[in-house]
Parts: sequence; C-alpha cells; structure tokens
Amino acid sequence: MTAFRRTAVAALLSTTVLALTAGPALAWGPNGHAIVGDIAQDRLTPKAKAAVDRLLSLEGHHTLDEVASWPDTVGHLPADKGGLPDTLLWHYVDVPTQAPAYDAARDCAGDNCVIARLPEQVRLMADVKAAPEARLAALKWVVHLVGDLHQPLHAAERDHDKGGNDVKVRYFGDDRNGHLNLHSVWDGSIVDRELGLAVNKDYSIDLAKAKAAAAILEPNITAYDGKAWLPKGPAKTGLKGLDQAVLAWGEESHGLARDVTYGQLPAPESDGVIGLAQGYETTTWPLVRMRLEMAGVRLAWVVNQALDGR
Repeated sequence: MTAFRRTAVAALLSTTVLALTAGPALAWGPNGHAIVGDIAQDRLTPKAKAAVDRLLSLEGHHTLDEVASWPDTVGHLPADKGGLPDTLLWHYVDVPTQAPAYDAARDCAGDNCVIARLPEQVRLMADVKAAPEARLAALKWVVHLVGDLHQPLHAAERDHDKGGNDVKVRYFGDDRNGHLNLHSVWDGSIVDRELGLAVNKDYSIDLAKAKAAAAILEPNITAYDGKAWLPKGPAKTGLKGLDQAVLAWGEESHGLARDVTYGQLPAPESDGVIGLAQGYETTTWPLVRMRLEMAGVRLAWVVNQALDGR
C-alpha cells in the first residue's frame, strides 16, 4: 500500500470512529480468516502461545489458521450432523447504514450478534476452570469472530439488503451465473484476486499460500500501527475493556461499510446489476488490506489478554 493510500485509509478510519462516537455468516472467506490467524500467530506472547498450543493439540492442530474457518463449517451443517445452525447469527450485526451507531435493542436481539458473542467466547476461552474442549471451541470462535467483525459488511446493511447479499454485482465481468453479490465480493473475491489465492470446491484452501500472503501483508504493520490499533487507557490491559473494544471495532466496520463499501459503489447497469472492476478495486483494496492487518493485530491482543493477561 502506498504511503498516500495508507494515510487516506487511516484518516477515513479516524473520521468514521469520530462520527460514530467511537448478513450472513461468511466473512473474508477461508483465505482471509487464515491470514488473520497467521498475523495473530506471530504476535502471541510465549505464555499465550503455549496455552494456544495446548488447546489446539486436543484436535491435532498446531496453528490458528487451521481452525479459523471452523465456525463457518459447523454453522452450515444441520444439527443432526454435528452442526451448530443456531450460531449463524453470531457472525454479524446488521446495523442500518442510516443509523449513527449500534443499538443493542434494535440490532442484537437475544444477544445473537457478533458484538455480544465475541466477548462471551473470549471469557470462556480465558476460564481455566472450564473444560478444555469448551475452551478450544471458544478459541476457534474468537479467531473467527474477530475476523468477521473487521469485514465491513458484517456490521452493516442498507435497505434491509442482508449485508449486501441482496446486491447483485458483476466482478470484472463475472456474475457467477447471476449469483454473485456484494457481500461475497468482500468476503473473498477482492482478497483472493489481489493476493493470488483460491478456494477449492470443498471450501478447503492452501494454507501455505495463505501464510505466504500473510507474510506479504505483515511488513505493512508498523510499530505505530501495532499500538494505535489497540485499546487505550485502562482498557488496554486485562479483559476490562473488551466489550468497549469490540463495540468500537464493530462501529468502525459499520462506518466503513457506509462510506466505502456502499458509498463507492457505481450506479447499476441497465439490467440493475452493479458492475465492479478496477475503479472500485483500487478504492477498496487498501481498506480490505488494512482491515485484515487490523484484525490480526487485534486478535493477538485479545488472545494475549485472555491467556496471558497482557
């Protein structure tokens, strides 16, 4: 990312947070989630990493990227096949773009949204008295939901469009036989196109390629970024500020969805489908890239706070 674009995106984030006072279940796709996990993995404290290693070893895993998409998988399986379909609402929060900020009563009925469920899972992961299997499941949720929260369309919807799922688009001329929508472009199309990645038909990915992509993004994260993106004041230690931090991250995404994801959309073509190509990509990729980087840094912070207290 050029210095100009990075500064522009950072300024937009700052403006959005000030303005705010502070869909569906997939986000980033498996490559994006793996990249977030890889960035976080490299930032774990020794104590937190040891705790993560113990939990992951229960299922023979070794790194966060291996479990990053598990919540999507189980969410789309029926209960009689070991799935958790009731958790689909956990992945997002549909805050109307015309609303200035999140409202729990309006946007998170029964606490079934990412802003409520992410802190819940962090605290379960941190609970040393809980069963190891429950803490492992919570770790998987934490890895995934931090990523979800940083995808702008997981914190916004416009005109009840289900986080962009009802917005039909063509992406560089491809409409997937009429099934491509704005949400899916932000979930994976932009990330995969810019980083040369792919998703197999069985939803599997090449983890080595995702890790290499994460290594391309990580040098963009400056020491200043690593501090500026984290909570300040009393909230920066322990889990005291967790709820406020999660809310702030969600409201960032909401504002960015309004101003960029939706705000930069071109007009629909004659058939009502919106054509997305290089102009939109040039505007949105720097933001997508920064949100992946932010999610990785913040995921590491959450895991370190929960499993190391720092």
